[in-house]
Amino acid sequence: MTSGGLEVVCERVSFAYEEGRQPVPALADVDFRVGAGERVALLGPTGSGKSTLLQVVRGLLRPDGGSVRLGDLAPDDTGYGELQRQIGLVFQQPELQLFAATARDDVAYGPRQLGWSEEDVETATAEALATVGLDPAEHGPRHPYSLSGGEQRRLALAGVLAMRPRVLLLDEPFVSLDPPARRDLSQVLHSLMARGMGLVLATHDVDRAWALCDRRVVLAAGRVVAAGTWDLGSGGERVLGEYGLEVPFLVDLWSRLGRPLATTPRSAREAAEMLA
Repeated sequence: MTSGGLEVVCERVSFAYEEGRQPVPALADVDFRVGAGERVALLGPTGSGKSTLLQVVRGLLRPDGGSVRLGDLAPDDTGYGELQRQIGLVFQQPELQLFAATARDDVAYGPRQLGWSEEDVETATAEALATVGLDPAEHGPRHPYSLSGGEQRRLALAGVLAMRPRVLLLDEPFVSLDPPARRDLSQVLHSLMARGMGLVLATHDVDRAWALCDRRVVLAAGRVVAAGTWDLGSGGERVLGEYGLEVPFLVDLWSRLGRPLATTPRSAREAAEMLA
């Protein structure tokens, strides 16, 4: 489904919304990099600018200053727009945007807008539904709102995957999902990352971010206050606490057990195997 990741580099990106004809800063001099196929967690308190940054990266918002480079291309270069279309953005609670009469038509909408042949649209739709764990034959003919909440969230993700992005931007994808639905979505994301797709996960769920992402970027008041690896044992935990974020449960557990934080497992299964 993916042809490999795509490097994304934000260089001194700034953006402000207008409120009552007055600019309200949302991002200020943000430097942010996602290597091809890399998995990065975008963390920060509410109002820190996470959603705005995702929309700037996707090209839905034009930065007031700075730029977003995609691969080897700058915004004014030929072919930049095509690379922008290879970045998929899934909004927070995307199931609220489902609109078609059937799940299949909802997923097929994006590829059709790209002008693909109907044969290619059908292939991409079936592949995307299967990737998120929705059987095309069983779920495809159903109305989107007849699906469970977790299935609707996966259907919305399928609508983005059908356009075969190389980088996936997710805005709080685990919000309002029950534990089984969270596990299902996590498994889908692990599968996509194994195929080489890049991921930027904006979330308050630090445990999911720890399980899925190798690096983390912390935003506060529209500025990057920390970036890089999780820096366990070298101040990384303190940075999370300073900005209202919990230390991942497994990191806290490993610390309490007196084990080297560099060996902290990424999942409960890994922890159980290491403690057996």
